[in-house]
Amino acid sequence: MAITSAIVPGPARAGSPAPVGGSSSAQTVAADAAAAAEVEAPDFASESYSDPWDYSNSSDQNTDATRATNVGVSGGRLRLDVVGGDWFTPVTTVAGSLAFGRDGAAKPIDPARYKRLSIKMDQPTSGGVAAVVWFTCREQTTSCMGGTHFATRPGDNVYDLALTGASTIGAGVPWSSGRIVNLRIVPVTSSAVTSRVRVSVDWLRVYAPGTAHGAWPPGTWSGFSVSALPRPVVDSPNPNEGLDIATALNKRPWDFTSAANGTGVELYNARLGGYGAQGLTATNAGPIRNDPEVVLPVSRFTASRFHHLSYSLSYDGAFSLADAPGGGKLARLIWIATGAGNYQISDDLVTYSGANALPAEIDLAAGDPLDPQSGSPRLGWAGRTVDHLRFDPNEDPGAATWHLKYLHLREDPKATGSTVVKFHDDAWQAGTTAEVRVGRGAPGTAYETIARGVPVAQGSNSVRFELGARPAGSYRVQVILTHADGGAALSFSRTPITMTPGAAPAPAPSTSPEGRLDSLARTPGGVRVTGWARDADTSSPLEVHLYDRTTGAFLGSTRADRPRPDVQAARPGAPLATGYDATFAISSTTPGGRDVCAYGINVGAGANTLLACRSIVVDGRPVGSLDGATRSGTTVAVRGWTLDPDTAASTSVHVYVDGRLAARLPAGGARADIGRAWPGWGTVHGFSGTVTAPAGSTLCVYGIDSTGKGNTTLACRAV
Repeated sequence: MAITSAIVPGPARAGSPAPVGGSSSAQTVAADAAAAAEVEAPDFASESYSDPWDYSNSSDQNTDATRATNVGVSGGRLRLDVVGGDWFTPVTTVAGSLAFGRDGAAKPIDPARYKRLSIKMDQPTSGGVAAVVWFTCREQTTSCMGGTHFATRPGDNVYDLALTGASTIGAGVPWSSGRIVNLRIVPVTSSAVTSRVRVSVDWLRVYAPGTAHGAWPPGTWSGFSVSALPRPVVDSPNPNEGLDIATALNKRPWDFTSAANGTGVELYNARLGGYGAQGLTATNAGPIRNDPEVVLPVSRFTASRFHHLSYSLSYDGAFSLADAPGGGKLARLIWIATGAGNYQISDDLVTYSGANALPAEIDLAAGDPLDPQSGSPRLGWAGRTVDHLRFDPNEDPGAATWHLKYLHLREDPKATGSTVVKFHDDAWQAGTTAEVRVGRGAPGTAYETIARGVPVAQGSNSVRFELGARPAGSYRVQVILTHADGGAALSFSRTPITMTPGAAPAPAPSTSPEGRLDSLARTPGGVRVTGWARDADTSSPLEVHLYDRTTGAFLGSTRADRPRPDVQAARPGAPLATGYDATFAISSTTPGGRDVCAYGINVGAGANTLLACRSIVVDGRPVGSLDGATRSGTTVAVRGWTLDPDTAASTSVHVYVDGRLAARLPAGGARADIGRAWPGWGTVHGFSGTVTAPAGSTLCVYGIDSTGKGNTTLACRAV
């Protein structure tokens, strides 16, 4: 067995004992002025998803793509129960499906760039062995399988692995042999471990070596600090800004939270349950129960024009692809192209469950979207004219109930004369600057700079792109962000924008409201929304109403009366006061995803306008960590932090020793690092104290919920 890793018991975070541990995320640490500064090494998840594997949100791990039990992401960690040989997949793929989103076939790991893997993992077995396993084919067969083992030890440790060493698993396929489409972590490999053990992961990095401490995420550690690279996101242009086929043909989008928007939709092999916050709800029924059809009302249209498919689909129950009741959790898009009477059938659209059921975005014109079993002639999507369109949401042979919230088919966004490029930095730092480029070719070709040295604010930023003397056509946007310490990163827009010459037409004298919901962020007990709204029929500030579309609750109203010079510059004649920035209470009694929608309230002619909806996870259960537990004789000194997302006030922790309450400690100590990591919640969330704990006992610390929704286990340790 080849051991190609190093167990790294330190360096610990500033002020923490080795081994590394005790913090729920790499950002919640105090500054260490004496630490040597270093810029973060490039990381695959940060660069590909603009979202590192720090387990701060449910998107960091598809819990359906694991072989383990009791899998979940909470408190800044991935937690799962495993026996020997169980695994989780940071990068997953499903053979025979249409790759999109985070699928490894759509976004594979480039082994020439990313050559090392580091992981901070807490597992209890002594003298154990774990493994990293990779596949270069979507079928995940032994012939395309490689991997490496590494020794583990009990507790929370950092492991830093060279992936370019000997491959000793499966067929021994080297890491460098091809793009990696599936990556697995096996926390415990021994088949002798038959009783489930609890494993948790604080963070995972697949990174490009080249810095002294590339294994570590951003944070301050004993002896050095790591500052984050920028994580640029181009917000506009984006596919959702293009004209929707349903709006173009029928004047109503296929947004199925409203029954009126389902006008003309036909349902087969399914029993309609109704329309509501979850969308169109139906249950599979005869005569062909595993083939429900949603036939969409269309007249003939050009497929190459309308090619951005997006939908939001969920269902009741667990994920399974088995050909049995409860399985068949996949969808398909089916169409008939002019000149052929046969159906064109898309490849499988795998649909995951619960928090894994993220909205899908697919460019049907990029490559061949057809299932290999789709009959002849195989005409595909690009370059075709479509006469008939349907969406098959589920192939469960059982009586599955599913919810189709929306389905859109959009063209590329368009602009006349000029447009506003919008972007933000998900790892923003003061002093960040931006360079904005545009180009007509694919990413990697030559692009032209239209703005350089642009100061970047936290949140939304914008730069105007004037077509000028450039040729009309399709342009993609590239944004390069540079932090004050020299760290730089780039990102491209998810879609090009079609530019035509001429000045943008003036708004009609009587119109419905226009605007945006720019940002949605969690605040103590609620959410903060920012954006802008205006109505050409009035120069007075517009009223904006906010709804929780998931529950149907009205959150409240605000006025768009804040200065927005960017909106005024983009719309000559618009008033300066068009911005809104407000905080609303939102219930966290039932944790989970919420869709918050902003509506501009019409003045004069026109109608109220849905400005935008944004999603956020609302979980009111406490978070925090046990940063240290130090024995002195028969007592143990504990310290750490906790807060309740529902309130900015200090809360408390309960400490148990061997299952018995040993102390109730207030969490009201000053923690400036928590204030930085949780803006809006303040700094008084630290706790410390001592408890009596006999040698060999187990100490557990619980964050206490302020409203009784449920306390959180912050940590359990053998002392």
